[in-house]
Amino acid sequence: MKFDWHEVVNMFQRLSSRERTLLGAAVSVAVVLGFYTLVWEPLSEDRGRAERLIRGRQQDLVDIKELRLEYMELLNRLEASRAMIDPKNIDESFSLFPHIETTVSAVLGGRDQIRSMSPKTKVINDAYREEAVEFKLNGIALDQLVDMMVKIEKGKQPLRVTRLQVKKRRRDPHKFDVTATVSMLKPNDQA
Repeated sequence: MKFDWHEVVNMFQRLSSRERTLLGAAVSVAVVLGFYTLVWEPLSEDRGRAERLIRGRQQDLVDIKELRLEYMELLNRLEASRAMIDPKNIDESFSLFPHIETTVSAVLGGRDQIRSMSPKTKVINDAYREEAVEFKLNGIALDQLVDMMVKIEKGKQPLRVTRLQVKKRRRDPHKFDVTATVSMLKPNDQA
């Protein structure tokens, strides 16, 4: 059986004007509901899903950037640690105590502000020992402290500041009392 449009048109023409209006309204409502159900609602859901996905991916990107920065920081620390224990970076003739004493005295312009300076040695394992110098300074300026730390950590030898305590002086807020420990790793003599 073939579908014939002429029959549909004839049936429509036989309807009264009131029936035609009702049929037109029903068809219009059906078209609007069909458009909403089949087109508009799925598109809106897809758009909402896409927006949530984009927000999620943007947050993932922020998280990845933060993790990258953390990874780079850890990688830099690892490289610095490797440089500290690399035998070719360690000068066996280098003595930590005189180096620290000379550096601190040069930055402060003398020994007047040095309260104490004491060397320490600690065996880490069979292969390495940690040599350290703890020093206490009285009444130094912040720029002197920064200059001293830069000269200590950026020198030719792989040194690191393992402890730093800074206290502001009550009577002179621009001066500080400092307690610091600088250390380096060296191979054990037995190894």
